[in-house]
Amino acid sequence: MEKDLDNFEDEDLGEFDKNLLDSDEGVESAPVIRDYSQRQILIWEEDDARREACLEVLTDLLVGATIKPVKTEAEALEQLENEDWDTFVVDFYSEGVSESEFIKRVNNYPGSILVAISMGPLTLPDERDPAKTELLRRLFDMDKPTAQLHG
Repeated sequence: MEKDLDNFEDEDLGEFDKNLLDSDEGVESAPVIRDYSQRQILIWEEDDARREACLEVLTDLLVGATIKPVKTEAEALEQLENEDWDTFVVDFYSEGVSESEFIKRVNNYPGSILVAISMGPLTLPDERDPAKTELLRRLFDMDKPTAQLHG
């Protein structure tokens, strides 16, 4: 039995379907839509594989965000001087990161957050696990400041 979809009318919905549309059943399980289009995120990671894995995971997780990965501290400092960022992502397990000039400047960067994560175990399949995804996403859920970030 085929329906003519070009002539489909609301009346064609069965009583069951109308009741389902009017109920709140299943609302709790619906994913929350988040807008990251205004986010500016800078990743500093010297290891190529870890940097690419972090970029891939965050791009998938923070849809719409502008994410720039850099390899060296010099590149990170240049980006800090030339662009406005609201979030900085580093791995404090990487040697020299925690006492770097970049971290000192980021700590004084107005209206920003510093997200320190271990990039070693980041893989896209693991990060698609809803439990892990939600924990990682919470690190980035903040309202973007309305004031200018870079003076």
